[in-house]
Amino acid sequence: MNCQNNPLVSVIVPVYNVEQYLDECLNSIRQQTYENLEIIVVEDCSTDKSLEVLSKHLNDQRIKLIRHEKNSGLSAARNTGIDAAKGDYIMFVDSDDLVHLSLIELCVKYAIVNDADLITYNFKAFEDGIKLSLQLDLSNVDNLKVLEQGENYFNQQHFAWLKFIRTSLVKSKRLYFPIGLYYEDWPFHWELGLVANKKFHIPAELLLYRQRKTSITGSSGKKLLDLFKVHSLVLNLLEQYKAVSLKEKFANKVKISQWSILTRIDKGLLGQALNDAKQINKVLKTKNYKFEISIRILIINLIVSLPNILGLKMLELLRFLIKR
Repeated sequence: MNCQNNPLVSVIVPVYNVEQYLDECLNSIRQQTYENLEIIVVEDCSTDKSLEVLSKHLNDQRIKLIRHEKNSGLSAARNTGIDAAKGDYIMFVDSDDLVHLSLIELCVKYAIVNDADLITYNFKAFEDGIKLSLQLDLSNVDNLKVLEQGENYFNQQHFAWLKFIRTSLVKSKRLYFPIGLYYEDWPFHWELGLVANKKFHIPAELLLYRQRKTSITGSSGKKLLDLFKVHSLVLNLLEQYKAVSLKEKFANKVKISQWSILTRIDKGLLGQALNDAKQINKVLKTKNYKFEISIRILIINLIVSLPNILGLKMLELLRFLIKR
């Protein structure tokens, strides 16, 4: 490990079929104002020219290329990066996104000042094809009120690429992403929050998230069903850690997620999605997970509680009204 004032930061970049975005992504990392980096690029058997694009960056001695022998998915690529990381801190950047050039400098600064296990920050979404400046206005950086998080952390977005983490915490607690599931950030986010003692948030949009038509966050297909599986994984974590105070926060997230799934999943998958929602709701009720009351939550909770035939008809009506 490196001295306290100049820690090594491991940046993990999974790569799979991103030839048109990879240059921008890697340049935004290589040009960081903080230079003591190891950039761990995990190439997951791309079938396009990603490897060819990547080869142009290998003259940077900070880049460590790891190639999977077979395509294993995003979770496996990130886990490979975790195992390879030698830095004092670890972070993830998806290979179609960009980071502001001062991101890592700010994270290191506030991690050291606060002896933080975890630093989080905000993101700015942008449409694919739009060019954005990576320069951040730092004129007011000294006035940034970095916020100590506590349980407020669990109100944040689940994305792994919004986190700057003490590596020893990740490795000692064996924090990994579940293999073979989409929406793998959910369990990682929750378990990380459960084991991290000092959590702080930088209220600035330091990552630029590219909105692509192929993104799973906009999916309406079978991938959405994995959300029910990750809900169950997180619920098991909360029970394991006896996190009673987080029950309501989690239940709220599940209910909001159910609205999203059931109002946009492909019609042919609606029956299975409804059954999956019923199962997780039954467990929540059995384990006494309360939730906040809102119009959407009331509607979706009522529909899921109905017999399947009536519930499906109500869902079809709801989906029709939303699309009007």
